[in-house]
Amino acid sequence: MTDRFPNAEILIEAEGISVTRRGKEILSDAGVRVRSGEIVTLIGPNGAGKTTVVRIVLGLMKPDRGEVFRRPGLVVGYMPQRLHIDPTLPLTVGRFLALGAGRGRAQAPDRTTGVLEEVGAGTVMDTPLEAVSGGEFQRVLLARALLR
Repeated sequence: MTDRFPNAEILIEAEGISVTRRGKEILSDAGVRVRSGEIVTLIGPNGAGKTTVVRIVLGLMKPDRGEVFRRPGLVVGYMPQRLHIDPTLPLTVGRFLALGAGRGRAQAPDRTTGVLEEVGAGTVMDTPLEAVSGGEFQRVLLARALLR
């Protein structure tokens, strides 16, 4: 991933990205461009490569070919489809959100509480992570993405 960027309006641009896994090309010459102020939606059938594109753009995965450019200093919140947390790990929702702040930043408790309330999970801050329902966990993941 490269941090050079010719156009300040463009936040992210991927060009010619391709990925092969186990001898099968799962993404071929794909590209995406996100400009400031845009809302982008990736749609397509299962297995079309949507998650792979997102993972590459976020720097969580490297393409076999192609380039990704991100505006320097850009911070992106990401909500994964699934996240497995060991249920024996003694972790409250509040601590989980604090761990997700990233780059050594701590979240102000008021901000964390406000974001949890915004996503409809305001009552789970002190709840052990393994005790929240599936729907509450999705809301906690969304809060984590918003806090970034």
